[in-house]
Amino acid sequence: MKNNLSKFNKYLNYVNNELHIEKVSCESLAKKFNTPLFCYSANQIEDNFKELDNSFKKINPLICYAVKANYNAQIIKLLSRCGSGADVVSMGEMKQSLKFGISPKKIVFSGVGKTEEEIIYALKKQIKQINVESEEELLEISNLSKSLKQNIDICLRINPNVDANTHEKISTGRYEDKFGIPEKKIGEIFAKFQKNEYLSLRGISVHIGSQIQKIKPFERAFKKIRNHVLTLRKKGFRVDLLDLGGGIGIPYEEKNQVFQINKYADLVEKCFSDLKLEIILEPGRFLVGSSGIILSKVIRKKKGQNKNFLIIDSGMNNLLRPSLYDSRHNIIPVKIVKNVKKKIFDVVGPICETSDSFLKNSKLKDMNKDDLVVICSTGAYGSCMSSNYNLRGTAKEILIKGKSITKT
Repeated sequence: MKNNLSKFNKYLNYVNNELHIEKVSCESLAKKFNTPLFCYSANQIEDNFKELDNSFKKINPLICYAVKANYNAQIIKLLSRCGSGADVVSMGEMKQSLKFGISPKKIVFSGVGKTEEEIIYALKKQIKQINVESEEELLEISNLSKSLKQNIDICLRINPNVDANTHEKISTGRYEDKFGIPEKKIGEIFAKFQKNEYLSLRGISVHIGSQIQKIKPFERAFKKIRNHVLTLRKKGFRVDLLDLGGGIGIPYEEKNQVFQINKYADLVEKCFSDLKLEIILEPGRFLVGSSGIILSKVIRKKKGQNKNFLIIDSGMNNLLRPSLYDSRHNIIPVKIVKNVKKKIFDVVGPICETSDSFLKNSKLKDMNKDDLVVICSTGAYGSCMSSNYNLRGTAKEILIKGKSITKT
């Protein structure tokens, strides 16, 4: 059967009108593991990593997977085997990365609220670098480095005041956002700390937001960053490392139009390939988002006064994004049944919150109790943001490659 699922995950296909992920039928997975169930395609993750890595022709960036997108152990192992490093924002993520194969020399520690305990742990593990968000943080790292007699490479995170044109709650590059150091202060901090015995200020970092679908915000930010590199060098400061963060968006619905990854690579090389910089990228959603689905079951249909509700056994405790960001995920049936009329439904979960809703006023083929559905593109910010709200329990997770299934 022809379908447009390849836009989301090319390893998600209908075979004889029954949905498969990789070479395993979703119906068999529901019988074996029950629902709701997170399923990840290993081949899709590998393909995403290779696509990004191979898009560069003039430079060879270090790709550091943003672990906050999905800290699943098997996914970290898989990306480690691909050659990935890790971008972490907590000691927990750092420990998880180290435990499952990421070299400390490929770990970047980001985040606006690093605690003293976390900084000490990072220093002792001799990770690659810390991306610093404020002068106050840098002073604390300096004192801790001195007490431990441990050197560390530093990148200063610039807030370039660039609007990423993404959701308000995931925009991080404007002056009103809590992240990064104001542009005008970067030179002052370089001057103040350039001769520090234990800190090596090697460069700058930037991250303007998440789920960015247009290339223009990156163009604006990277142009500013290039100018900062040149200005800092002109003043005699060492700048040989540039961390460009992440933020690359993915399609969640048919109507979503996201820039091609080779356009992003071309932009990076156009802006920076002549500057002899070590480049770090921190993709999260791009690497794992499309790989994941949530396999769910219809609890029942409910006819309201003005609406028809399709109640499924996945809730906002499993997938928070629709409630938190008003995001929409493509929802499809596991079985294609011919000659079934479409109806307008609100697809909702079982949680006792009105916000526990996935789709509103959506035209879907009529379904019945115990029918299976799949919520697409849930590999990023799905399981890692889940909770045990209403004491419904957390969903199981599996990684699939071909016919092989690994419990996680």
